[in-house]
Amino acid sequence: MASTHLIFAEQCQQLFAEQLGHGRRWKSACARALQISRATLYRYLNGDSAIPSDIQQRLEQLSGPSPSVINTEQLVRIYASALVQIQNLIDEQGYLNAPYPPLLIRAFSLSAAHNIGTNTTHWPTDLQQLITRAQQPLYEWVSDMSWDEDHTFFSARLLEDSGISIACRSLAVEGYNPEQELEENQGFAALIRLCKAQPDGEQLYRTWRRILIEHPLIDAARVLITHPELVNTNDVAQMINTFYQPVHASMCLQGKLPLCSVSGTILCLKNHTGNTLSFSTECREPEAIRLAGSGCHDSKPYHPGMMYLRRPFRTFWALPGRAELALAQGLENMGWQVTLWPGLDRIDLLACSPRGRKIAVDVKDYFSAQKLAARFNGFKEYTGTHECYLVIPDYLLETDSRFEARFNAFRSSYGKQRVTLSTVSGLLASLEDA
Repeated sequence: MASTHLIFAEQCQQLFAEQLGHGRRWKSACARALQISRATLYRYLNGDSAIPSDIQQRLEQLSGPSPSVINTEQLVRIYASALVQIQNLIDEQGYLNAPYPPLLIRAFSLSAAHNIGTNTTHWPTDLQQLITRAQQPLYEWVSDMSWDEDHTFFSARLLEDSGISIACRSLAVEGYNPEQELEENQGFAALIRLCKAQPDGEQLYRTWRRILIEHPLIDAARVLITHPELVNTNDVAQMINTFYQPVHASMCLQGKLPLCSVSGTILCLKNHTGNTLSFSTECREPEAIRLAGSGCHDSKPYHPGMMYLRRPFRTFWALPGRAELALAQGLENMGWQVTLWPGLDRIDLLACSPRGRKIAVDVKDYFSAQKLAARFNGFKEYTGTHECYLVIPDYLLETDSRFEARFNAFRSSYGKQRVTLSTVSGLLASLEDA
């Protein structure tokens, strides 16, 4: 009995964690595919219950490449997971080499099976085809989008000019949550451990978070010179290597790194026609996109010691953090006392006005009003002592003038508590005379 359960557990983990790309969340995907609860799956995995023959048969079916078993949603998620793996390889070493990641090969095998079974050539079976399709909205190349009931991904692209999209990350991990990704990241965990071991760990945390936001591109030695409080911190060199990675010379143009004039992140060359250059930027602010697209950029001479903030922290800390710092600076200019990320990031910002008015603020940079409405879980322990505000960057209203109205509508439809939503500039204006 024990050996049967062990074999079953190994087959489940290999299929859902490795072949289908669900990683650490393979058990949830496995339970859904086998049409059983997680509790029931755990009993099978642990040997507490006999495994029914129909469950074993279902697992064998899922392990094969039959197009009747792997549906379009699963294929899209496998593609997305494979693209995330490819992006990680490129970020780490600057290029993609053979052999391809096993998950990518698995995706092409499943696609070929689908194409043969349906007598089409619709699904991409090589990398060039996948890159071409991934830059198109999903509805243009995925034949069945019925699984996307709320149209979250209907017009999403897996690849953007600067690399994988947030939608790609979301599809790669069902139930994806950026805050959870960061909390599970080894860099975040190491930072929290380090700060808890320091006499003034909160100040170290604030210093480090600000460095990541203001300096996505660094010279490691210069960081230590300009922030002497880090010199005596244990494991600071390891921290730098955990959060940053070496800059590859392939990112240069004529010996210089092209930088986004708004965010300071490294630009990707989009088009080069004669003397006209066009770039793409990871920053989603319209001004950043306009400047990069027109060829306007800052630059910095490249040298081998340069380090670049790793992609997850650029995406979910550095770029959204610009709004947090802008709000903090605006409040300080009005005489408020401001504390960023108190309690090792229990909330983004606490502030007290000269007249004693206290506010607590969470800043969220969600492109989707629906996802923000669904995922925001409140202000923790601050509701009884502070006025609480949920704040979004100003640029979100530039790209979607109905963001606030749609957020409130979704919030109400989910039966969640109403919260006050504002932009950075809107909140500062409302507090000007506080």
